[in-house]
Amino acid sequence: MSAPHPHPEIDCEVLADAMGPDPAATGSQPPPPPTRAARWLEAGNGLLTRCDTLLERRLPRELNPLAHLGAAANAMLVLATFTGVLLLVWYSPSLQFAWHSLADLGPRSLGGIVRSMHRYSSDLLMLLVLTHALRVFLARKFAGARWLAWASGIAMLGLIWFIGWTGYWLVWDERAQLLALDSVRAIDVLPVFGEPMLRLFASERTVPSLLFFVVFFLHMLLPLGIAAGLCLHLARLSRSALLPDWRLSVWLAGAVLIAALVYPATNAAPAQMALKPDTFSMDWWYLGPLAITSRLGGGGIWLTFLLAMAGLMTVPWWLGRRRQRATFQAAVNISRCFSCTHCAQDCPFGAITMVPRTDGKPFPSQAQIDADRCIGCGICTGSCDTQAIGMAWFDAQQVTRELEAWVQATAAAGKTPALALVCANTEGGWDLFDRVGWSRRLPGYEVRPVPCAGWVEPKLIERLIGKGAAAVLIVGCGSSEAFAKEGNRWIHARLDGTREPSFRPNRADPHKVAHVIFDPLQPARLTAAAQRLRDGGPATEPVRRRRAGGWLAGTLLTAVMLAVVLVVSDAPFRNPVPAEAEFVFSFQAHGDWLETAPAATVDPAEDTRPVHMRAALPAQRTRAPVLVRLEVDGRTIEQTYQPKGLKSDGASVGELRVPLNPGNHAVTVTLLTNQDPTAAPKVWRGTIEAKERHLNVLSFESARGFELEP
Repeated sequence: MSAPHPHPEIDCEVLADAMGPDPAATGSQPPPPPTRAARWLEAGNGLLTRCDTLLERRLPRELNPLAHLGAAANAMLVLATFTGVLLLVWYSPSLQFAWHSLADLGPRSLGGIVRSMHRYSSDLLMLLVLTHALRVFLARKFAGARWLAWASGIAMLGLIWFIGWTGYWLVWDERAQLLALDSVRAIDVLPVFGEPMLRLFASERTVPSLLFFVVFFLHMLLPLGIAAGLCLHLARLSRSALLPDWRLSVWLAGAVLIAALVYPATNAAPAQMALKPDTFSMDWWYLGPLAITSRLGGGGIWLTFLLAMAGLMTVPWWLGRRRQRATFQAAVNISRCFSCTHCAQDCPFGAITMVPRTDGKPFPSQAQIDADRCIGCGICTGSCDTQAIGMAWFDAQQVTRELEAWVQATAAAGKTPALALVCANTEGGWDLFDRVGWSRRLPGYEVRPVPCAGWVEPKLIERLIGKGAAAVLIVGCGSSEAFAKEGNRWIHARLDGTREPSFRPNRADPHKVAHVIFDPLQPARLTAAAQRLRDGGPATEPVRRRRAGGWLAGTLLTAVMLAVVLVVSDAPFRNPVPAEAEFVFSFQAHGDWLETAPAATVDPAEDTRPVHMRAALPAQRTRAPVLVRLEVDGRTIEQTYQPKGLKSDGASVGELRVPLNPGNHAVTVTLLTNQDPTAAPKVWRGTIEAKERHLNVLSFESARGFELEP
């Protein structure tokens, strides 16, 4: 970016006065709203804005968690990662020892506290991410140029959930047992493995240790994907804070520590593949999908997941409106650009860059709009002394002349001209702005909506006061999730003289201008402040939030936050799987080789192939299908399983399940690996005792034969 280029103030004034507005901009209509259902979304956003203003009466904005949800989530991600790595001191990543390595930790020992902090920081992370997503959705900050931030955010939400899902697998308790079964059921739908994996989870002996290690590897590696996702998520934002104020980070970490001490995390009962868990408590922040997946097959799980992700990822397209960029985005009048770079510095979305000059004027650069980033907030207009940049539908030159004409006409009529420039996003945007209601709220003021408080240029205020305005009140929205992000920040700094272009007290009386952030819970304060300003009172922000009782407010907020986290993280769950007993026969058997004709050989005298390729090709051999006959108390079930492999030369793999009534049952399993009816079959006979929620598992492998699992 080029360095700011000084320019004479008189040139700016002369140029602004001499050049009229763009004729195409005069009388243009406001653009359509960026999203559909704006009224409903604003109702929810208004509720959260009221929560902001309520909290910030006692807490500074730097300590308001609702104002820093994304950064606070990052702080909890760091804490969860740190405690997870530290937990490896005590945790043993193996099927045999995983459950005991965690269960043997004392609840308030160092290892137990680290384990509990790892869990509750992960839960608080999910709460903050979900609240952040809801808040962004209600604030309508997902359409147009913001689609990348929304889509990447949803992808990271799914990734965070999956990391937590794999984390609970590593505990290997009853919760892990159910999520492992549902996960493998979904994996079996994919053409990844040559044989169904689900049958391996019928008993402890056959559960693959390698898969457990793969899950452990994913749980450790996937957090790196969040770092890549954050790069995309913040790519179109300027001055984004990755972490909140250190005091808020310490506060949240302290809350997690309190939760770990008061309500230590514990294991459920150890996983027993031969048992169907009944009722237990589980962490609904991550394991909530079990309520759905436990009732679905593998295909249903994938369909539900894909529909949910597709619906969330495509919100910017099915809820956002398609608008022509020229109708709402900023444009540059190069002939008025003096290469000051203020607009590029102030843009919250990095939509303005300085490029080499194209019109031959003696300035090093000119502003250029990136149409893929601009949301039409108007902050750049307030940063430009020469009105070289702005929006065609709300042309700064035209608005300036209209306001000056109104001030002069009102003063000529013997009245006191007072103007209120109100951010239209205080009520959800231009189309929802209630001008009549604001006029009642600000008696004696001419109310004019503006795209953002940051749209107001200090020179505009100077000119209005110079023309006779007794008061110029700028009203900013009170939401911490403001549509334009930094409008209140920049107008406040410009009026204070700490950011260019700044308000110049030698040009206008600073006691006649004030910037007020609207508190929707206390509209009377704004009315009183406006009246004091109109009567010649001090031009300072009249709405003063009291900080007394901040510790009490913080304690109450912490208690509510922890209560939500703990209640959801240890809520009851009832396994929807039928409680009836089952007999399960799981097998892997090779059918006999089928006789086939050998491959024809080529006469050596006529074989023109290279010497190393003249060997006779082997015969193509295939295996016979395997027939399984299952007899339970005289009832017979018979099923044929084809061999696996592209050439049907692999083993036949399968599983048969039969529900049983409680009691003893005579069972006979017959395995035929040859199509010859006279061949001797492989047979197992025995009596089993069926119990409710128990599985009686019989397995067969060619190398081991029949085995009744304990």
